[in-house]
Amino acid sequence: MNQEVFFMLTFSSQSIVTRNSFLPTQPLNYSTTQPVLHQPTAQLVFALLVILASLVLFAQYAHCGSVTLAWDPNSPSENIAGYKLYYGTESGSYTGVIDIANGTLRKVSKLAKGYHYYFAVTAYNQEGQESDFSEELTVNTCTYKLSPSRKKFKPEGGVSTVKVVTQPNCAWDAASGADWLQIMDGHSGSGPGVITYSVEPNPTPEKRIAGSPFGGKTFSATQKGSTLP
Repeated sequence: MNQEVFFMLTFSSQSIVTRNSFLPTQPLNYSTTQPVLHQPTAQLVFALLVILASLVLFAQYAHCGSVTLAWDPNSPSENIAGYKLYYGTESGSYTGVIDIANGTLRKVSKLAKGYHYYFAVTAYNQEGQESDFSEELTVNTCTYKLSPSRKKFKPEGGVSTVKVVTQPNCAWDAASGADWLQIMDGHSGSGPGVITYSVEPNPTPEKRIAGSPFGGKTFSATQKGSTLP
């Protein structure tokens, strides 16, 4: 099941980006780092300071197939006709663009798993003059699964492994959730991997449970208590 990630972008009139506006002559592969041919037009002023106000993620990973972006509208005095949402899998180089004539919210669906997607927004006026790109936002569409996701141990403890199932080049890490569970191998990795861990003997009669963050998921280890003599 896809988990939607929601971004809130704020366009602030306190930071004005001023430039001589241009009309792009190339429809695809928009880039902030590579030169693109333009035709000069009159000067245009836009407010495009983007602030990340709300980002819903699980740990440091975004397990999602869609992302919703929203931003505050520009001032009516700026004669805004609409916005353009650019996105792609390379920072500063966008292969997709969505023209948003009405509204300041758009959901982008069918994002491929296992990539970093980069998003930026521009505003344009009735004459077609377009502002500079906003600040860029990033979302990680890697997905993670643990196999197994839980394990039970006897009082004497032991050593076991957990497989991390994910796409190639998707980074992950592992940490212990209790002082009696130690990571022996697989503290971090990229792509599918294996975490090896050990559980120390339980000297008490009480059952104990440790929830450890493995690859953005929670691995649960349950250990029985020792039998009193």
